[in-house]
Amino acid sequence: MMISTKPILYFLLALALIRGLVYASFVPPWQAPDEPAQFERAKAALSAADWTATAKNGPAWYADLTHSLFAFDIYDYLDTPRRFYNPDDLISRHVTLYQAAYKGQYGSRPMYALIGWPLLLAGQQDLNLQLFLVRLNTVLMNVGIIWLAWLITRTIFPGDNFLALGVPALILFNPQHTHLLATVNNGNLAELLATAALYFVVLGIMRGFSWLNLTAMLLLTTAAMWTKATAYFLPAALGVIALIFLWQYRRYWRWGLPAGLIAAGLLYTFAPLRLKALVEQAWNQLTSGNFYLDPIVPQDLFRSFWAMPGWTIFYIHPLWYQVIGGFCLLALVGLIWLTINKWAKLRAGQYHRQLQALLVMVVAIVTAVGILLAWNALNFSIVYRQGRSIYPVMVPVALLLMLGWRQLIPTRWRSTGLLALISAFFLFDSMVLFHYLIPFFYARY
Repeated sequence: MMISTKPILYFLLALALIRGLVYASFVPPWQAPDEPAQFERAKAALSAADWTATAKNGPAWYADLTHSLFAFDIYDYLDTPRRFYNPDDLISRHVTLYQAAYKGQYGSRPMYALIGWPLLLAGQQDLNLQLFLVRLNTVLMNVGIIWLAWLITRTIFPGDNFLALGVPALILFNPQHTHLLATVNNGNLAELLATAALYFVVLGIMRGFSWLNLTAMLLLTTAAMWTKATAYFLPAALGVIALIFLWQYRRYWRWGLPAGLIAAGLLYTFAPLRLKALVEQAWNQLTSGNFYLDPIVPQDLFRSFWAMPGWTIFYIHPLWYQVIGGFCLLALVGLIWLTINKWAKLRAGQYHRQLQALLVMVVAIVTAVGILLAWNALNFSIVYRQGRSIYPVMVPVALLLMLGWRQLIPTRWRSTGLLALISAFFLFDSMVLFHYLIPFFYARY
């Protein structure tokens, strides 16, 4: 008998809200990657004058932001030389203003306004209160992502309670994800929009595409890409769907091919300028053979995906990364075993739609990780090696991990196995929070 997972889902969503508030409260202001700059953009987006301001002619609250950085001792937790407060300093001495750094090609004002909209209710209040209000908004985004994870899983695997509960729980108890979704960053909104786009992709594959479904999918994809570069993997995922349907309906190629080309042209036309510039730069360097990937990039990408709190400058004990890596390898073994066991049925088309949905998930993960590794290799850089950059594919990663672990657990033990896995996730999350994160910020007290 199939048991309804909705009551447990509601509990997980409530827990996501509570744990998000815990992280948002315990992590001091500005102690997350780029939070000062991201908050500056979110607040500036609510005013046309502030959005185009520079460090020299910035709004009055720039001084409040600079003062707050030092009031909360931001340089105590950074691996940069210590600086001292000077009220006459320009804000650009302490915060990288994205408008100046990226010439308006990073994010967009409407997307940042969605992040900073709570400030419409408290724009004149204390700046630190404003920060926590925006943090609350991103915590709610995390709740939405976990809800979408449940929807995606139930759509692909209806009736499978192990996956329906395991995937949201794995996301919920990933400490780095909870930490960053409880701070201010446009990557959080990009993840929510990208996950919503993937949901409509999955819904279309499993139940059939409609004009409403296609419109939602394309609008969410465009919005995600205009929010942050971490969503640039989405065209590849949509391309897989296009190729699948072009092949299935190849007898209609006379209209299918032009329609596909028109859709690709529209996507390119409305793509962010930064994406076009990065593609051109990557092609030039790739054709010249001028690239190198530093080994620390994939290492830190993995470690900071799971747990490197703060500005990702301190690690938990290496043993825990090894344990997590071992469990990920087990999941890979489980996926291989699952493929072997179901090969005959897969060839017979028994899991045709599920296989298509999972193929999109795999392509999304490979593309998201590949873009990040390629960027670092082509630019001889180790800057963009943070796991948060692949959080827009958090749901596909969690789904494949849980699917692999599920295959390794005997059927009669799956309820117990799910409970054991969720307990392990919870204990790991609690350990990072109470043994590492809180002592790191509050040891002096």
